[in-house]
Amino acid sequence: MSEFTIYLDECLDRDQLIALLRREGWTVISPRDVGSLKWKDEEHLEFCAQHGYPLLTRDADDFFALHQQWQSQGKQHAGILAVYAERDASKHMSDHDIVRAIKNILTFGIPIANQFIVLNHWR
Repeated sequence: MSEFTIYLDECLDRDQLIALLRREGWTVISPRDVGSLKWKDEEHLEFCAQHGYPLLTRDADDFFALHQQWQSQGKQHAGILAVYAERDASKHMSDHDIVRAIKNILTFGIPIANQFIVLNHWR
């Protein structure tokens, strides 16, 4: 499970989250690392598709629409891991929750490529 690379969308490009993900032994690619700050959502997804990186985002609705668009066009991507905001702010996913959810998905061998996965369901 340790050989895993993930790309963070700008909305989750935070030092604490990066540190927690790396603590799991995973490679984390941030927009700060690769100079992709201020890119459009599709540019981030295109970059991830080219490099085989699943994309982690809190911009769930926009990336879900983009995922559907790509599916209808037969375009492939390495997967989108989405975090939705909860109606009750006290139930928002913490960075620890996000890491735990990704660990659960990897542990159960859930396919990620070309999928839109809501991490909230995997806490």
